[in-house]
Amino acid sequence: MPAIDHKPTTDLEKLSGIVKRITFHSVETGYTVLKVNSFQRPQEETTVLVHQSKVFAGATMDFYGEWVNHPAYGLQFKASKVIERKPATANALEKYLGSGLIKGVGPVTAKRIVKHFGDQTLTVFEKSIEKLTEVEGIAQLKLEMIRQAWLEHQEISNVMLFLQSHNISTLFAVKIYKTYGNDAIELVQTNPYRLATDIYGIGFFSADKVALSLGIAPDSPQRIQAAIAHVLQNAREEGHCYLTQPQIMQAVTELISLPSSTPVETNLREMEEKEELKIRLLPDEQGNKQKCFYAHSLYYDEQYIATKIKQLVGNPIKVDQEHIQQDLDVFCQLNKITLSEEQRESVLQITAHRLSILTGGPGCGKTTTTRALVGVLQYRSKKVMLAAPTGRAAQRMSEVIGLEAKTIHRLLEFDPGKGGFKRNEEDPLQTDILIIDECSMLDVHLAAALLRAVPLHGQVVLIGDADQLPAVGAGNVLKDLIASSVVPCQKLTKVFRQAAASLIISYAHQINQGEVPRIESPFHQPTVWPEKKDCLFIDSEEATTEQLKFIAKVKKVTKAPVNHTVKEHNMLEEPPGTYPTSDLYTQGSNFSIPAKFSHVDLEALQQSRSSSEELKEVLERVHPWSSLHYGLSAVGMIEKLQAAIIPKYYGPETEIQILSPMTKGSLGTANLNKVMQEKINPASSGKAQLIVGGRIFREADRVIQKRNNYDLNVFNGDIGQIIQVDNEEMELTVSFKAGQEVKEVTYQKEHLLELDLAYAITIHKSQGSEFETIIIPVVTQHFGMLFRNLVYTGITRAKKLVVFVGTRKALALAVNKQNTAIRQTALAYLLKQ
Repeated sequence: MPAIDHKPTTDLEKLSGIVKRITFHSVETGYTVLKVNSFQRPQEETTVLVHQSKVFAGATMDFYGEWVNHPAYGLQFKASKVIERKPATANALEKYLGSGLIKGVGPVTAKRIVKHFGDQTLTVFEKSIEKLTEVEGIAQLKLEMIRQAWLEHQEISNVMLFLQSHNISTLFAVKIYKTYGNDAIELVQTNPYRLATDIYGIGFFSADKVALSLGIAPDSPQRIQAAIAHVLQNAREEGHCYLTQPQIMQAVTELISLPSSTPVETNLREMEEKEELKIRLLPDEQGNKQKCFYAHSLYYDEQYIATKIKQLVGNPIKVDQEHIQQDLDVFCQLNKITLSEEQRESVLQITAHRLSILTGGPGCGKTTTTRALVGVLQYRSKKVMLAAPTGRAAQRMSEVIGLEAKTIHRLLEFDPGKGGFKRNEEDPLQTDILIIDECSMLDVHLAAALLRAVPLHGQVVLIGDADQLPAVGAGNVLKDLIASSVVPCQKLTKVFRQAAASLIISYAHQINQGEVPRIESPFHQPTVWPEKKDCLFIDSEEATTEQLKFIAKVKKVTKAPVNHTVKEHNMLEEPPGTYPTSDLYTQGSNFSIPAKFSHVDLEALQQSRSSSEELKEVLERVHPWSSLHYGLSAVGMIEKLQAAIIPKYYGPETEIQILSPMTKGSLGTANLNKVMQEKINPASSGKAQLIVGGRIFREADRVIQKRNNYDLNVFNGDIGQIIQVDNEEMELTVSFKAGQEVKEVTYQKEHLLELDLAYAITIHKSQGSEFETIIIPVVTQHFGMLFRNLVYTGITRAKKLVVFVGTRKALALAVNKQNTAIRQTALAYLLKQ
């Protein structure tokens, strides 16, 4: 969120006009790019930049801001304040009413209304809405729907105007109104910071803008304490359970730009006294105890996990190992299973303990060991329950073990009325042994909820690979349990011969051991496609921002013969990768370029006719097997793989999932989703689509749920397909499939922000899932996220095929770089005490 602009409106330029279309909108930040027909420049289409919740096509707006000149896009109007006016023309009114503003009024109905009432349309809505029944297609039932939506819109408008008057975009005005109702303005005035905790998607920065505009002092306790809460919440999202006092003080000071003399420590102490946060004394690196600050829920969840684990571990089981060995022999013989010695020992050890961990890399036999364990337990008339964090992981578990597995959320039975799980200490699971797979995904909150539902007489087996990415939430439960040495841990290390034949598994182990695998390229060895080798590398490149700027500047230079000189880069005076425009060209045909582009043939670059040709000219060296030789950049190559090559060799019904290290960039999920949507599921006359916040959702689109929604019974990471789009109701229906279970979920307007396209998802989002074939872009633009465990997690998500697209240099960077950011957790310490 941008900083607050404290300029009064009178100091800003004013641009008024009608919104023609929205060309870009970020739901996360509210950043919006509009095309506006301005009254001041009626013959031109003006680009307006604004941070705004929602702007409807056809709306008439007053924008206050300043003109800026973008090096690539030219003159734009950057607005810091927006005031909506009544639509200025009949055409604008028609577009406005039909743009999703009012539930029940789509483009067709809007056209009929405006045609019937003309310039009296808004007067009818405001003073005599019952007259709408004069319009064809609006009966009494629909009138009531429109009346309710219009009243709600007017009330929401009051909230919008209030927020606008305090320099905040109206991105979440609907949610604010639905959460607080008619008390919205009073509640926000009393404590604006509650917006950050009460409304999904509104962060501290937006709430802080309102607070400052309402006159709350920059160094007030209310603001500082809200900042402390935000810093702790942000740390949670980075995986930490707690922060130390120096960490909080530094983060808060930087967050709200406080002078060093501001008493953050005093506010921490006050919050501690009011029990708004919890403190645990933990040893620092020198062994000295220091205060560590927790949010309440994390403190108690972490404490509960440690207490329950000690109870389970300290409650021994008496078993007849001889009989178990006999049962194991019988099961393996009947099912034609051969176990290694470490697998047999694992089964015997697990049956002898209340709590056990089974760990190991891919191909080491965790699944077969689990299958044998379940068989032995069933021979002994034990009731077994299976579960996993995600629907896909539960589905896979069911298929290979032959017993129903549930997601943890389904197993624990979430109760929306209570806001928690039904299964707990008062109503535990009715089972003798609970087996949980993909436990690297367990965060502190989910692990605590799970353990609360385990009866003290029961047994628990946690299965997972601690070398995978840790949980998205706070904590590092599996790794901490193993590190504590308190929980019996069985580690499988032997890779079975059949698994070793898989390049995916072989390369995964090499990556995990810090070795860069030598992966074959289909451009070097074309037979790998018909031979169905299961792991390939396609060398490719995507232009960096610096290269794109250089190309754009060269393209502007006249095609006259060019005399160019090399400009040495002064690292002391200029940041890497930047150079002033004036250095690039001088008078006439003289041309000055940075040393790193001294190899470029400028005439050849000027004459290149495609982005791949331009990139080839700019790169100092192009890999001999690069897709650029075939006119395809990395994005184009991924598009070709998904739409043509993989379906050709693996069948048109094969599931293909792109897994990217990041969201941003040309090879991030945001851009790849747009590219793949247009390639695989383009707009057509018979296909319904809905535009939400600048994003397009079409029938047949692949989508992903971005957060847990217990009301809809869908969870973070669930992937489905849009089967119905209703523009009148502003609703989507999505089909989610897990094994034989198919669930159809209808998303109303307020829930649409929770969905995103899923042609490409981040590797983090892929945890616990398995896909038939995957494509992984790996390029240096992802440098900040290129870690060994990220690539290791990505490659192990595939069943049939992995195709890396990018540079071997980027792959080597990732394999050789360990993520040294240690999550701050106390679980291992608490278990050892």
